[in-house]
Amino acid sequence: MSKSGYLWPLAAACMLCGGAAIAKDLPAYPEKAHVIEQLKAFDHPESAIFSEDGTHVFVSNAAVYGPPEKSTHWTHNAGYVSKLAVQPDGTLKMEKEKLVDHLTGPLGFAVLPVDVGRLRKGTIFEIEAWAPLVDPDGKVVKDPKLLDPKIIAFDESGKMVGAIPLGKGSAAEKAAGVIATQGNALAFDKQGNLYATDTGVGGDQFEPPIPTKGGGVYMFPASSLEALVQGKERQVYYIPVPQGGPDGIAVAPDGSIQFNTVGEVAKLNDPAHGGMYRMTIEDFKAGKLPRPFETGLGALDGCTFAGNLRLDTEIEHTNSVIVTPMGANRSYRLEFDQPIKLTGPADIAVHRTRDGGYLLLIPQLSATAPSKHDNPLAVVKLPAGFEQALANAQGPASAQKQ
Repeated sequence: MSKSGYLWPLAAACMLCGGAAIAKDLPAYPEKAHVIEQLKAFDHPESAIFSEDGTHVFVSNAAVYGPPEKSTHWTHNAGYVSKLAVQPDGTLKMEKEKLVDHLTGPLGFAVLPVDVGRLRKGTIFEIEAWAPLVDPDGKVVKDPKLLDPKIIAFDESGKMVGAIPLGKGSAAEKAAGVIATQGNALAFDKQGNLYATDTGVGGDQFEPPIPTKGGGVYMFPASSLEALVQGKERQVYYIPVPQGGPDGIAVAPDGSIQFNTVGEVAKLNDPAHGGMYRMTIEDFKAGKLPRPFETGLGALDGCTFAGNLRLDTEIEHTNSVIVTPMGANRSYRLEFDQPIKLTGPADIAVHRTRDGGYLLLIPQLSATAPSKHDNPLAVVKLPAGFEQALANAQGPASAQKQ
């Protein structure tokens, strides 16, 4: 398919951004989140996910080398996954600091919601970024042959199930025309189709440089998943997002696949300037990238849903969580019931609690010095009724419009 099949006009993007709010100017969401804890126990935590039953949490320790204000490089084989138990009061207790070890740039998670062939419901998938890359001594790696980007799959005990290659010669490379240099986030739909983002940066450090093109989004069909995890070649769909830098991705309650862009932070000329996109399976199969439905939000990172509320993190201007009701034409800023400073809020996760509220995990990748395994993950509670707070604040007439 020609480029015109997936590009939307840059001029239109600029027009959209001209009237869009920057995250710092967003109004506050009417219901505050309750801070439970800031757990300082990680090495640059980039992502978190709840187990299928919500009793455990898994955290990716991305192992950034050196102060991120100087550079952000993943350290070869230094990343790992931690496993924690959720306590009755919502706090987390470390069970195994290094459940899965010797990873390179471990970032986003997703949990398989159904059995797919011999892959069991509850299997945890995680994407490894690999670029930009340094060795354990901090030396920049220039040989592209050392790259091994992939999506690993393991069970809750840490036993490896398999991996989906994203590098040279893989089905993913053949679909995209380039390897994934910074695979970033994952999401499953209810049928077991797997979606992934590649921010598409970091390729310029290698010799020769890798033409990353600014990233894109993948769909790994459920019918292909078992074979792909076994390293076999099967159908993969890919949609480029030129210069956008796709980052967070999630599946909405209506089944749409939604992602955001972080391009500004990744030094890309993101035409949406921090955009929110909504796609369907048919879009993937047709090779079509829809226009963003929200733009100008800065540099967006994590993306998830708490019921009918979309939650994104913004990491350049505000270090905040953005709340966007489904079907609404504006976004809001999440506030907290006590002072809390977020430093690089990344790939967030939620789990519904018995009282109708949600636990929200906010891993924070940024740090001002090399990690001492004390980087934070915030645990906050979205109280029961949080989804209805906006309609309640606006009154019956507005509630009907929502």
